[in-house]
Amino acid sequence: MERRLYFIAWLFAVLFVISCEDLEDTYDEYAGDGMIRYIGKCSEVEVRPGWERLRVSWKNNLDAAIKRVKISWQSEEDSKPFVRYIDRQEFENNPSLMDTIYIEGLKDFVYTVRVSSLSADSTESLVEEKYGRPYSESHEDLRSFTRGIINFYRLGNKLAVCVDENNENLKELVLNYRDLRGELKTWNIKNHMDDTLFMSGRGGKYVVSRDYMFLLPEEEGEGIDFNQPLTIERRGMLAGCIDEIGFTPEVLDLSERIWSTSFSQLMVKNYGTGWENEVDRIETLELDYDMSTFQDLMYFPNLKRVVLGKNRYMEGKYKNSHASSTDEYVGLTTLQFLMDTHEGFTVERYNKHYFGEDDMFGMDYVDLYRVLGKLKSNFSFTERGVSNLDNTPSVTPLDTEGWVVTCSDTVYNGYKENGAAWLLDDDATTYFEPGQTLGASVIEVTYDMKSERVVHGFKVMQFPRNDRGDQNYLLSSIKIEFSNDGYVWKLATNEDGAITIGNAPGEVTYINIPEDKQEAVRYVRLSMGNQQVSTVSGSALFNLRLGSCMPY
Repeated sequence: MERRLYFIAWLFAVLFVISCEDLEDTYDEYAGDGMIRYIGKCSEVEVRPGWERLRVSWKNNLDAAIKRVKISWQSEEDSKPFVRYIDRQEFENNPSLMDTIYIEGLKDFVYTVRVSSLSADSTESLVEEKYGRPYSESHEDLRSFTRGIINFYRLGNKLAVCVDENNENLKELVLNYRDLRGELKTWNIKNHMDDTLFMSGRGGKYVVSRDYMFLLPEEEGEGIDFNQPLTIERRGMLAGCIDEIGFTPEVLDLSERIWSTSFSQLMVKNYGTGWENEVDRIETLELDYDMSTFQDLMYFPNLKRVVLGKNRYMEGKYKNSHASSTDEYVGLTTLQFLMDTHEGFTVERYNKHYFGEDDMFGMDYVDLYRVLGKLKSNFSFTERGVSNLDNTPSVTPLDTEGWVVTCSDTVYNGYKENGAAWLLDDDATTYFEPGQTLGASVIEVTYDMKSERVVHGFKVMQFPRNDRGDQNYLLSSIKIEFSNDGYVWKLATNEDGAITIGNAPGEVTYINIPEDKQEAVRYVRLSMGNQQVSTVSGSALFNLRLGSCMPY
């Protein structure tokens, strides 16, 4: 047995030697007189984009056999690559051994760039391959580069602008226009991107706000000829670009309107989905609830009157804790611009809605921004106080006798204490309160009116005694739907979803059903999202209270 194993091992050894000799013979056959010697390749190859060009950099190899460097580039549009040869930099003249070329006149394509070393007999090293796309007019990054002006509004013969924040890549930014005499005027946008409003006092200087809204021309009595184009000229750097770019001048499109979400929702509520067709005809706007911005008011060319808080029917003691909010700087500046450009423009304010008191400086926001110089001496509100409480809408509740009320929370359904039927007694002191839940949920209440009726609106009343620390129970929105069969439901109002309601204790909200939705229906469904009211043993408890939701 041992002799057999020895023989097998000897046989494998002989075969291995023969195979190696055959392999060497084969290699020699193709290698010629000696072994192939690869020359040193270029390293640290980098391709950076520029304006219609690419910058190619690399580190040369110390191999003395290298005589030239080969650079080729090709896009998907090219049938064959373009090639350039350059002499390798000598070490004594370039200690870093770095070299650079620029490939000019390129189009908006991704280019494959290859770099290799060549010897005197054109033996080529291993190839380093990179990719690059130059910047050009068609590059999408040009469209994202700031034009400096975020929003703009034509106000008579003036232009209101909201400027962007400054950045290190922005080198030059100006607005060009012609005045009413035809003279070309330039306004440097970049110079105003870092403007701030600040207060001095209490041992220091305090920044109150960025100052980024301007009315042009800034001089009294001057105006813009809007029959001539308004252009923005820009110079700057794009991310990763090696060149400073002089952008093609951009012409401002004066028909451009970018509406905020909150303003769009308000307009849909009041005017339906075709509300944009009404903008040019509207002279009065009523604002009652939180608004992200007032800027959109400047899109209304014939606006003469803004009314704040008229439809919030709540006691004066809640004017601070439950006042509607918006950005004070934007809101007050917008109203000042409208007063400056719309003859006879007025603002009425009920119950100190919007622009209450600044906590830091203890001043009314109107007074604060007047001190800061953003509001003029002629700026004023017509204060109405709580006079709207004496002029609440006169409505006639529907006769609810025989109606059946059901609730998704069956524990408090029907006419049980704090049950859903309390929503129909037209009394805010008796309130609906479902059971608490450990997580957020939606509570549904359905009115079966037993016969088809036309509903013109709803009178929603908050429970009035929530001023003892339990105001978290009060809803700020409600969804209302109609149905004829109890299966297929449609929204009762134009809002896409829930309707905003006032959430001060005892506050009354009147929800009017649009005329095109006032049709005979049998069922009404209320959807109410409960909210966190307390925490027990680390678990959040959710609930709600609502005094009344009375159809009329």
